Amino acid sequence: MIRVLIADDHNVFVEGIESLISGSAEIQVAERCYTVQSVTERLAQTGIDVVLLDISFPQIEDGLGLCEFITRTYPVTKVIALTMHDDASLIKRVVKKGAKGYLLKNTTKTELLQAIQTVYHEKQYFNETIMQILLDDSPKNRRTSSGLGARPNLTPRESEVLNLISQGLTTQQMANQLFVSVKAVEFHRSSLLMKFGVPNTALLIKTAMELHCID
Repeated sequence: MIRVLIADDHNVFVEGIESLISGSAEIQVAERCYTVQSVTERLAQTGIDVVLLDISFPQIEDGLGLCEFITRTYPVTKVIALTMHDDASLIKRVVKKGAKGYLLKNTTKTELLQAIQTVYHEKQYFNETIMQILLDDSPKNRRTSSGLGARPNLTPRESEVLNLISQGLTTQQMANQLFVSVKAVEFHRSSLLMKFGVPNTALLIKTAMELHCID
């Protein structure tokens, strides 16, 4: 029996994932955790084979840190990132932290069960959607700007956030204008910093202007 721990701060989502797994004869949900602390506590007390981890748990850096902690401290426990974020740079960071799989939250029951079984048997799992995202982000497919290196591949939402950042809006103001949560804006800001390879907002705006990503 493959013992699974679901780590997500949204109760409804955890219940939904558990319902998908419940009919399996080979997989069982052993633990449900809604905080980082509860994940570390349960892992220390219970033998877990696979962790389904929301990488934004509760913030992107927390999720990445937890992923790395699990894979280093419990090498026999496999991590599958289960998230709504289809960002190539984030997928690569998650893999570097030791995750064996990456699924979007709109995954099907069949795919979820297949992913769990695949990583349990010491293999990686990335479906066609994730592989295509990584392929599109490969160096040969990126647009370049003379002498300035690669121009990042931005999603429509990232472009919107980038333009609002350049206008000097606060995180709350951007959230209000885009009709999304503050957490979502913070994620996109973090993603932009990663894609442009800069440590702060000032350099983000400067680099984006040099690459003609904003006026």
